[in-house]
Amino acid sequence: MSTKMKQRIATYTLVHSAGIACIDLEKRRGKDTEKTTKKLTQKQKYFLIHKRRKRKMYEQLLDFLVFHFKPLCEDERMGRDLSGTIPSFLIILALSTCCFTTAPPDLQARVEQLEKYYVEIKEHLEAKIIDLETKVVRLEAKVEKQDSLLAVLKKGHKPLKENVDINQHRRQNATLRTCHEIHVANPSYPSGMYWIDPDGQGIGDPPIHVYCEMEAEQSDVKGTTSILHDSESQMDIGNCTEPGCYSRPIKYYASDRQIEALIQLSTYCHQNIMYHCRKTPLNFDGIAYAWWNDKDGERHEFSNRSTTCDQLAYTEGYDLQYVVDNVSLPITRIHFSNPFKGFGQHQVSRLRCRGKAKTEAMPRSCEDLWRMGHNLNGIYSVKGAKQMETVFCQFDKRPNEQDFQKRIGYQDIKTRPVYFSVQKLEEFSEVLTPIPFDRDLVNIGGAMDSHSGVFTAPFKGTYFFSFAGLAVFKGKGNVFAFLCSSGVELKRIPQFNVNYSGLIYLSPITIQSPLRLQAGDKVWINFIFRNAVLFGGEGTIFSGWLLEEEI
Repeated sequence: MSTKMKQRIATYTLVHSAGIACIDLEKRRGKDTEKTTKKLTQKQKYFLIHKRRKRKMYEQLLDFLVFHFKPLCEDERMGRDLSGTIPSFLIILALSTCCFTTAPPDLQARVEQLEKYYVEIKEHLEAKIIDLETKVVRLEAKVEKQDSLLAVLKKGHKPLKENVDINQHRRQNATLRTCHEIHVANPSYPSGMYWIDPDGQGIGDPPIHVYCEMEAEQSDVKGTTSILHDSESQMDIGNCTEPGCYSRPIKYYASDRQIEALIQLSTYCHQNIMYHCRKTPLNFDGIAYAWWNDKDGERHEFSNRSTTCDQLAYTEGYDLQYVVDNVSLPITRIHFSNPFKGFGQHQVSRLRCRGKAKTEAMPRSCEDLWRMGHNLNGIYSVKGAKQMETVFCQFDKRPNEQDFQKRIGYQDIKTRPVYFSVQKLEEFSEVLTPIPFDRDLVNIGGAMDSHSGVFTAPFKGTYFFSFAGLAVFKGKGNVFAFLCSSGVELKRIPQFNVNYSGLIYLSPITIQSPLRLQAGDKVWINFIFRNAVLFGGEGTIFSGWLLEEEI
């Protein structure tokens, strides 16, 4: 309950108490006089009747106060206007009427005056109530009108509202890292100031406020990010004469870390230096009077071409230095001098970056993952030189910082499993011919054709092959076993040579070798026999499997 309401209730209570006190006083007077009514004279009886009428009038006045004044105390709007005047008047009226009635000289006049006061108060209160009710109706109409206008404004300024909502969202969350990403997310966004976070949400430096060009005619310019700084307007170089004596640092409204991240995320960044001059050369007589520093503080002189500035012309000219080297940007400091008491003003443009740096479809490093938008430190799989590798990426560092990427090792990842094992159940004696096989024990991946005896590599990688069997000699002779592969050229790898001199009849033959194959290369087994054959049976087996797949 407010303080004003408490004051109004206290006023009402005081008035009510004063009225009750007056009535009690008159009752006591009446009781004292009733005992001696029979002994009173005619004049005393007349006064007694008027006292009783007065007490009745007090009761009516109290009822009126209760009926009319109590709602005013309870009503917040009306009580505000009456609390300062009416309650005070009523208190004075009630107390004065009650206290000065002991021996009035003219009771009838007082009664008439009291009735007049009663009528005046009643009329005043009724007029005040009507006035307040009128004000309430007007205020309600005004509120309704403002609500309708607000609805029209919200409907008619939808792009502005969207822009405000976007900026509030970007400042707090800033999930997008460049203006290019914002434009791709919603091409209808207008040009303006936006919040972006190039080094990643929740890590590194806070988001930065940049200007996004969304409405350019050239499609490749839409989504250009511009970083503002403190040297965009024309500034006078003064009158110092020594080369580079005027020096001004460029303070960008973004941290170095965020600027570096933006450049790395963009396809193309550029910045230029506009120099307005009159008899203030950039280069003259082999002396460089002006230069600029890159992000690493390295000095870069202005191009040595003959310009209006270098010709010491009395007419005002200009020179434009255009910097498009992402490695050097941004410009961090500029130097000029005025050796011939001329005039010079410089103006450095905003750093503008557009496009998205190209990344491989499959990331090859933590830097590729960062460019794609990853920003949580952890272990990732990347495409190595030949196969998948496991790396630890620390994205709260920049790609050029130490420990940004730590290599853990290779991953044994295969597109699908490839292995087989086949048997030769019958004798075979053909020379330099792939051995066909009679039974497939297992052929996962379907790369082995047992009927032709040829294995076709489905993927580029390293495979391992093994053959085991028995050679049967029919006299003195020998056996040459070959593991053959055909890609660009036929390769025969002699793996086994057996000579029989009559001491043995059966001889085991084994072939084992890893081969690095390209996808589509073929592998088989063949022999050169002299007085010998390959003994068929369950022990004649050719097997192979994929060891490592190269990607």
